[in-house]
Amino acid sequence: MRLGKPTRLGGGLFLLVLVTLGLILPTYWVYLLSTVAITAIIARSIGLVTHQSGIITLCQMSFAALGGWAVSWLDIAWPTAPFPMLVLIGGVVTAPVGLLIGIATTRVRGVELAVVTLGFATALDLVLRQGSFPGVGEGTPVIPSAPFDDPRWFFALAWALLIVLQVGIATLSRSVHGLGWTAVRVSERAAAALGVRVGGAKSSAFALGALFAGIAGGLLAGQYGLLTTAVFTPLTSMVHLVTAVLCGASIFGGAVLAGLFVVFIPELLRRIGLPLDAANTLLALGAFDVLRRGGGGLVEKLNDQLQERAFRNTRVTCQLSPVRDERLQADAMQPDGAALQGETVKHQTLRVACLHVDSLTVAFGDHRVLEAVNLTVEHEEVHALIGPNGAGKSTLVDAVTGFLPSCEGRVSLDGKPIERFGPRERARLGIRRTFQYVHAIDAITVENYLKLAAGAAGAERIPAVHELLDLPDGGVPIRLMDVGSRRILEIAGALASKPQILLLDEPAAGLGEAESRALAERVRQIPAVFGCAVLLIEHDMGFVRVASTRVTVLDDGRLLTSGPVSEVLDDPRVIAAYLGQETAS
Repeated sequence: MRLGKPTRLGGGLFLLVLVTLGLILPTYWVYLLSTVAITAIIARSIGLVTHQSGIITLCQMSFAALGGWAVSWLDIAWPTAPFPMLVLIGGVVTAPVGLLIGIATTRVRGVELAVVTLGFATALDLVLRQGSFPGVGEGTPVIPSAPFDDPRWFFALAWALLIVLQVGIATLSRSVHGLGWTAVRVSERAAAALGVRVGGAKSSAFALGALFAGIAGGLLAGQYGLLTTAVFTPLTSMVHLVTAVLCGASIFGGAVLAGLFVVFIPELLRRIGLPLDAANTLLALGAFDVLRRGGGGLVEKLNDQLQERAFRNTRVTCQLSPVRDERLQADAMQPDGAALQGETVKHQTLRVACLHVDSLTVAFGDHRVLEAVNLTVEHEEVHALIGPNGAGKSTLVDAVTGFLPSCEGRVSLDGKPIERFGPRERARLGIRRTFQYVHAIDAITVENYLKLAAGAAGAERIPAVHELLDLPDGGVPIRLMDVGSRRILEIAGALASKPQILLLDEPAAGLGEAESRALAERVRQIPAVFGCAVLLIEHDMGFVRVASTRVTVLDDGRLLTSGPVSEVLDDPRVIAAYLGQETAS
């Protein structure tokens, strides 16, 4: 959602209230609000790692402990250094530790990754219990340099750091790299198909999360003076995690709410005489309820509701209509692609095939899904791949795009073998795909999805793609779009990346008859308009007739026939084996 006047007004009002509270409240409440800011920094670090990147982390307070340890040591070794500088250094020296953990756990996911981070937290806790923090044994506290030794100046520093860090991470989150975090959270396969470096995205999220937590730990060193291990236990990390989940700390307001909950719920319990441990139980129950209901934390849900209200009168679907250009419509109706081929045959004969698959064989155990399949897709053609369920069509797409761990045969792009490359590298080389099941990233907007998919090289193509596929306004959140529109958006994103070949896996699924026909006409135009080839998997034979120039048929993992659309679809073997008389008539 774009930053509008109400948002700017709300931000200004928040700053005004914050400054007023810092000036008029008693010192004790200023101290508590400083703790809220520090806790919000930790919550925002969890929001980045867990909410935005999909990585369950149970060691954020361990990163805070490292930052606090560094500031405690630096304050003794360099007593004249400005305190804000020491805090920033504490964050900077913590970030590489997060990066190393991110690199080491690139291939670890889910609960296993949570266990690894918990193991790190436990190990560091044991080390700190043995060695403690600098200055504790001698009774030498960290005293922030003037003027930050004054509680109100410390309050200003804590909140200023929180706001600066939030502005920085919000800006980065809108970049291609930052959008990659969200893509990885939704689907690592889809992210790799978009050209995202999955390992790099996860590692950078860990590193930045550690930077945030390290800065918070440095502030805690200045606030407490002498740090103890009780502040940074693995249990404390768990409490901060559940609070971040409950509040929705991927958003600034959610991080601030998490800080308020962690600080003021125990304060409230203390005042009414209840055990302070009850606060952790309440937060855990709230987080469980949020996870059970789905849809994000408290502030994230509120933000979603505001977005729904803002876009209530805005078109949020792709309203494809039949092609109005008579020449393009005539081209789309040519059964064998003669109109398009007439303009491209001359330069096609001078080049090797766009995609060539030679003797591709895929086996899962003793079962061979593909058996020595050959397939050639020429430059600037739409080539359909059809066959019954289980014929091996999606497996072939997975093999071509690098998502299978092993297969036999050769795959060449523009005559160059690409077997040694993974999904991301093949996407960067110009092989882009869509998926049978929609993988559009519902947590971002249409504009940001196209930016992520296109990358720097394809940014100038976005307006043309947007117009061809009649996408809604760029500020529309993808989660407001229906399944059919999200499928069209996936095609748009793949096209925006300037691919050499586009692999479409059942693009018409979920569309009505009129929309399916309109999409088929546009798919037929892709080679002429964007200069890339298309490999199309589709069960709708009407779609195949309109969109394709050639067809290849698979049967039980083997090649049955290949040729012009009209010849193949009228072949008695194809009619008998796949289409059935009623469909083929």
